[in-house]
Amino acid sequence: MLNPFLNKWVSPFYLSILHGNYATSILKDDERERFNASVVDALNRITPKVATKLIGGHWREAITGSWFAGLKGFTECRDQIGKRLIKSEACFAGQSHAFAMACFADQESAAFLERYLEEFLRRKDCYYDQGWAMPALMWIDEECGTNRTESFLAAGGLWESFTADKLDVNDAWTIESCKEDFWRSMTYCRQHFQQA
Repeated sequence: MLNPFLNKWVSPFYLSILHGNYATSILKDDERERFNASVVDALNRITPKVATKLIGGHWREAITGSWFAGLKGFTECRDQIGKRLIKSEACFAGQSHAFAMACFADQESAAFLERYLEEFLRRKDCYYDQGWAMPALMWIDEECGTNRTESFLAAGGLWESFTADKLDVNDAWTIESCKEDFWRSMTYCRQHFQQA
């Protein structure tokens, strides 16, 4: 990426943010330390204007923009992020859109996640970001003492229907696996970036 803006805000981050790689063994210790230091520096400099520009870009930009907006609590970006989540127009970006909604953990963010799940859990052929959106809503339930996920996760509900033909092939679609991965990402960020 030769664009100075992308070199500053996207290139150092997006591959580690993708799939929550920063919180897994995919990164070696020295890579993780460099990533953490770069994130803390970026969190001290990023503004809502920069995040908005990133969120409106292609998937790499959108991943970093939404992730940073979530960490910084830029709720002024919520509608933009929510609309991009529901449109599902960029591969992988929905992961960070769902992450941001969980970081905001408010009624409006939960509503965006519910709209996404209502639509995309019915589309069994679309392996999009359902595995991020569902635990994001679960996270909000836990943070806010709500129970928005109950109808999705009930026996015979949309989650069971969506995953029925996927579990024989990949147990990563179990709700326990999705929740574990998402919780690992959220917990890592709280431990390493909350003070920035």
